[in-house]
Amino acid sequence: MVNIYSSRKLYIPLRTKLLTSYILLVLFPIIVIGSYTYYKTAHSAEQEMRNSLAVTLTQYGTQVEYRVNDIIRSSDAIFDDQVLSRNLAGYYLGGERHRIMTEYILPKMESAILLPNTQVMISLYIDKPTIGEFYYEEREEYLRDGSRLYGIMYTDRIKDEEWYKKLDLTYDEQLWEQVGKDKQYDNISLLRNVIDYEILQKIGLLKITVKMRDIFEDFDLSNLGEGTKLVVVDHNQQYLYSSNMTKEEYDPSLLQSSKQYLQMTEVVDSMPIQVIALVPKKSLKEGSLQVRNITILICFISLIIAVFISFVISKFFTLRFSKLVYSLQAFTEGDFNKRIYYSGHDEFRQISEAFNEMASTIQTQIDEIYISKLETKEAELQILHAQINPHFLYNTFSSISRMAKLGEVDKLNDMILKLAKFYRLTLNKGEMIIPISKEIEIIKAYLDIQNLKYGDRIVVTYEIDDSLLQQETVKFILQPFVENVLEHAWYDDQIHIRLVISHKEDRIILAIEDNGLGMTEHTIKGIIGTSESAIGYGIRNVDQRIKLHYGTEYGVHIESIVGEGTVIKLMIPYAH
Repeated sequence: MVNIYSSRKLYIPLRTKLLTSYILLVLFPIIVIGSYTYYKTAHSAEQEMRNSLAVTLTQYGTQVEYRVNDIIRSSDAIFDDQVLSRNLAGYYLGGERHRIMTEYILPKMESAILLPNTQVMISLYIDKPTIGEFYYEEREEYLRDGSRLYGIMYTDRIKDEEWYKKLDLTYDEQLWEQVGKDKQYDNISLLRNVIDYEILQKIGLLKITVKMRDIFEDFDLSNLGEGTKLVVVDHNQQYLYSSNMTKEEYDPSLLQSSKQYLQMTEVVDSMPIQVIALVPKKSLKEGSLQVRNITILICFISLIIAVFISFVISKFFTLRFSKLVYSLQAFTEGDFNKRIYYSGHDEFRQISEAFNEMASTIQTQIDEIYISKLETKEAELQILHAQINPHFLYNTFSSISRMAKLGEVDKLNDMILKLAKFYRLTLNKGEMIIPISKEIEIIKAYLDIQNLKYGDRIVVTYEIDDSLLQQETVKFILQPFVENVLEHAWYDDQIHIRLVISHKEDRIILAIEDNGLGMTEHTIKGIIGTSESAIGYGIRNVDQRIKLHYGTEYGVHIESIVGEGTVIKLMIPYAH
């Protein structure tokens, strides 16, 4: 053998070449990714979080605005109705008062209370008793749980209450205030004057009461981060509502805790309130999802650049690896004459020489050992298959002979035709592997012959998964077991046979069940056993054929209970 190290040409070890490529591949991405991640984390994490919180809070404010405007529209239906205004300002007697109330005023109130999506309680207070009162009972459950109610009452009922005395509304002013029992039951009321449009004078007061939760609930705090507090306050920063903080827990000083919390505020224009989110700054410093995603993106881009650089720099090396890969692929495809020819002066020269020597050795071993074993295996399969047909043919000819002696000519003719069909299916151009559908045809042809012989006393049930019909199996593996049932298990007037074909994970299971005599555990071991005293030649034959073709993990499995019947399971691989 030529000593490749004796050459005077420069020898560069493969390890040195790979180390150079490794430095170029790793150093560049580390510098780029590390620098960019540090810059992005330091300068943009908090700003991105602020933007996200601002969008979320704006969405919540819009939702509150929509609900408030919905209630205001209900008040507009009463405030803007000039016909209602004239009816409330007029003076009526007896039947006229009743007609005005029932035909216009009460239907208008009913319509107004149904306008908003939320439940509201509308109270219309009239300064002069021009019409009769129509009021609801102010029960605790109404105030606590909310309800759709409306009433018309005289202002005298509230004129002595402090909130009413302090009330100073202009012509079309609207005021959201907690009055009466609102604070006690977490309610809030919309207050506005009722106007006589002919003289532009106040003739009463409209009060629409709604539950706080109906305006401010259903807000998902998860988008604001863990530990976030959300509170709704009035223009004096007094507590109105919070979904995760009680009134007792609220402290106005929290709004000044700039070191501990990031404060975000959203103003609702149609209601003089502020929605304030207090986000712990600690949560901002924890792993930022956006920074992580950007980092991954940058790493991916850097990886592409690194791969490109690696491709350009290491192209020289990959050409030599390709020769080895192509030769190995040729081996997998059965071409054992492939050799590597390399004229370099490094480790690849050693690899190519070792590969060529190994290829020659393997080719010799395959020619001498592997091919001969394959031929032996094929011969064994042919011999085992050939051993089954004569056994069945002998039994069938015995039945034909018996029919001839008894003079059953029609039955004899039918038997011969069915036998011819059976052998046409089993011969099948000498193929050893057939679809399961063809194996089922064989067993059905066999049972046709047997039912002719036994006078339709064989009851057969088929449960077959149609998706398995095109899966392949060794030919002629079901008939010996059905024949074994008819010869050894039958003890009653009829025999019931059930053929089930299914699959479980990577196996197809062909099961033959009967309700015959059954077998003892000793008999089962004798059938599957390999000793000279073993019984059940046909069953062992099928088991050996399956194992020879598919491997020892497949084959025949027997389960039996004496007096109840037997289940034979043939297991073959499932092709996905």
